[in-house]
Amino acid sequence: MKITVFGEILWDIFPDKREIGGAAFNFAAHMAKLGADVTMLSALGKDNEGDDAFAAAAQFGIDLSHTARVDLPTGRSLITLTDGTPDYELPYPVAYDCVPLPPAGSDCFTADALYFGTLPARSPDSVTRASLKALFAQGNFREIFYDINIRKQFYSPELLDLALSHATIFKLSRDERRVLDIDADPDNHKAFCRAICRRYPNLKLVLLTLDKDGSKVYDARADKILRIRCSKAKVVSTVGAGDSFSACFLYNYLSGEPVDVCLRRATVLADYVVGHLGAIPEYTPEILNRIRVNP
Repeated sequence: MKITVFGEILWDIFPDKREIGGAAFNFAAHMAKLGADVTMLSALGKDNEGDDAFAAAAQFGIDLSHTARVDLPTGRSLITLTDGTPDYELPYPVAYDCVPLPPAGSDCFTADALYFGTLPARSPDSVTRASLKALFAQGNFREIFYDINIRKQFYSPELLDLALSHATIFKLSRDERRVLDIDADPDNHKAFCRAICRRYPNLKLVLLTLDKDGSKVYDARADKILRIRCSKAKVVSTVGAGDSFSACFLYNYLSGEPVDVCLRRATVLADYVVGHLGAIPEYTPEILNRIRVNP
């Protein structure tokens, strides 16, 4: 299984430590841990934090051969946690605002799936926004997974429309429903997801995460919504939980598993991640047996 991940690599700066992160990097790391061949299109600064990020990616088995070094600082996210829920301060501009497109014909243009989020393309006139548009035009991907991952003011209606016009699978959280200009009650999940898919007919699936209430998936082809509840595990930190959910769902979906199985396994992994401090905890053999096909 080959995955191209377009997006940010940054350092999460906690009060007492730093950890490699960024939604795109976290997703890539979980995908690699599940067994996928993962290539990241990103950018890092020509600084010590960029060097350290390359080393961290190598430990997870992520291919950074198409990640550039640019004359901007490596991205940072200053994180504070309140009852396990993170708040992010994101400097601008940083390296991931300047992600160049690899040369035409590069192997990253063809994959089983392309993953991307909102943050890296936050500036309308950035190199990253132009590269994302070109990737849509030139790439050959079986699926395009868009995890909206809204961070404060770093989005626009134009960017959301661009993303949703190309995605085949769309993931958003309970709170992120409010940023979409959709003529449907966001609390009526089936009607809301149906309205999104009517506006963007390329969408096959809409994933909706509901924090402690679990998650849902709307299948546009069957006009059907499925739900699974999460466990009552103690929440240590939610950092990276949504990214692990996305990775586990997509890995199983591309492996040919039924949608309900994909949803259940993704929720199991997200429950596991929130019980740990850190976005990419070590997997136990037991958790691997529960979250993927042919472990």
